[in-house]
Amino acid sequence: MNRLIALLLPLALTAAAAPPAKDWRTNVTETAAGWTFGKPGAPILTEYASFGCPHCGHFAAETGTKIDSLVKAGKLRFAFRPFLIFPQDRAGYVLARCVPAAKRLAYIEAVFADQAASRARLKDADANEATRAALYNAELAGPVPHSAALAEVSGFKALTLAQGVTAAKADQCLANQAAHDWVTNADLSSRTAGVKGTPTYFWKGVQLGEDLTPESLLKVLPR
Repeated sequence: MNRLIALLLPLALTAAAAPPAKDWRTNVTETAAGWTFGKPGAPILTEYASFGCPHCGHFAAETGTKIDSLVKAGKLRFAFRPFLIFPQDRAGYVLARCVPAAKRLAYIEAVFADQAASRARLKDADANEATRAALYNAELAGPVPHSAALAEVSGFKALTLAQGVTAAKADQCLANQAAHDWVTNADLSSRTAGVKGTPTYFWKGVQLGEDLTPESLLKVLPR
């Protein structure tokens, strides 16, 4: 018995010392076009999306958990490409750059999970005369102050704070013209790529059809 224990002990110690599996969601590359999450060399899924797009929200609800788990395990790279459609989109993308890279995918997922509530907040703000006037004046002042106002009303700023960003840092990001220029250029890059609506997906560089559903998207992904 003692000999058996002696033989098994090194194996047990080796198993106990094994490092935890790497979480590849924290491996983020930023380019002028957007962000890519995941293990280098893994097959890549690219999504062009608007934070305010209901169809994007539907796809996120139905496929997000699976995509997240595949990216985490290193079986998939996920490239997220900003596409501006709704007024609040710009604020969401500027704040995404403000979130630490390791938490950026979690922030994107949180924005889509909160989409219905965010839409309700914006609707309530439009129904309130004082808030509507404030947003209108902010819009007249330009994209930077308008985004700051929308970040508050939509709830995007609160989602940013939930990822560990301070309110002062979030405000600084929203006021950063260079961050807004990055969003403008990323949107232009998406349109230059021929994307006309959201969500648009590319799998391994090939655009998936317009008849794509969440179910059919899941079928092409790794198991």
